[in-house]
Amino acid sequence: MKCWLVLAIAVLGIGVSACSSNESTTELPAELQAFEERIEIRRIWRTRVGRASASERLRLGLAPSTDGTRIYAGSYDGQAAAFDAQTGQRRWVTQTNLSLSAGPAYGDEVLAFGTTDGDLIVLDAETGEELWRRAVGSEVLAPPAIGNNVVALRSVDGRLRGYSMSDGRELWSVVQTVPALTMRGNTAPSVAGTAVVTGFDNGRLGAYDLSSGDPLWEVTVAMPSGRTELERLVDVSAGLQVVGNDVFAVGYHGRAIGIALQTGVVLWQQELSSYSGLGVDLNGVYVTDEFSEVVALERGVGTPRWRQNALRLRDVTAPSAYRNMVVVGDFEGYLHWIDPTDGSFLARERVTSRPIAAAPLVVGTNLFAQAEDGTLAAYTVEIEEPEPETTEDTA
Repeated sequence: MKCWLVLAIAVLGIGVSACSSNESTTELPAELQAFEERIEIRRIWRTRVGRASASERLRLGLAPSTDGTRIYAGSYDGQAAAFDAQTGQRRWVTQTNLSLSAGPAYGDEVLAFGTTDGDLIVLDAETGEELWRRAVGSEVLAPPAIGNNVVALRSVDGRLRGYSMSDGRELWSVVQTVPALTMRGNTAPSVAGTAVVTGFDNGRLGAYDLSSGDPLWEVTVAMPSGRTELERLVDVSAGLQVVGNDVFAVGYHGRAIGIALQTGVVLWQQELSSYSGLGVDLNGVYVTDEFSEVVALERGVGTPRWRQNALRLRDVTAPSAYRNMVVVGDFEGYLHWIDPTDGSFLARERVTSRPIAAAPLVVGTNLFAQAEDGTLAAYTVEIEEPEPETTEDTA
């Protein structure tokens, strides 16, 4: 039993351990090292949504979203709120009296949240007024997705469901088998045109028609192997990115993969294991692996470019592409700006002392991060303007 508990902690990214009959040894998270910062970070504002609660280490799917001018966020104690993206001024706040665990998703002027008790709740994004709620029968740990008058919801029972955005009617349901042992968390569905893409606990990734739920294609990202349930654990719970006509995903005990959105054809694959996720920019795919090391791959072919191991075991979030940089958060509330060309650190800022569980949100030239204690903060990079050229008058 002792060995199992240590291994369970390792799976959650808190440490990597080894058991014996006489002793146990634990690798501790990497200590942050000083470096010369090359860019200046300015905090624009900081506020809080909800109150600090016992949500730490629950690995909830709460993350801010935006309509471009407002930032929307929710807390485990049931509060949903909207803030001005530039000033942080609160526009509205709603108490749902639900244990919010995922979201909000924004689309078509509404917000959608999932809860630990298996509810889907939809609010008016302009006012915060509740429009409807539905019981879905299973905990929700991934933000929903909204598009074409459909709310797509992934729940921990292995189902992807589509609901009518206007009245909450269930339109369709896709079911995948759930293994005996899974990672806590689910892949957030992503709407791309008339399709919705998501991953499942059995290592499969699929695209489905948004109006009917009919499968368009399915691909295996991770295959079970090994003798024990732990060794055979596969899970696409790390999230995915749909960029243009491509889908990028990564699985635990699996691989990072690039797929053609329209056909499901695998464009490239690279052996890699992650439960935190990935980010994408014009040139690269950036993956936080199972040990919280950040790995850069060539976007077009998946070839590894560099690996940053200075954040090892710090429970690092999925990377976010921000301007010409990459940003991740960690379990001590730090944000780290990374140079995408070589993986070196550019800057570091601390949002709070509590963990940052979700990848930072990028809106224009600003970046937003939410910590597990409800702290929500906005940052930007100060760009030095070049001095104007001067000319000397000549006689």
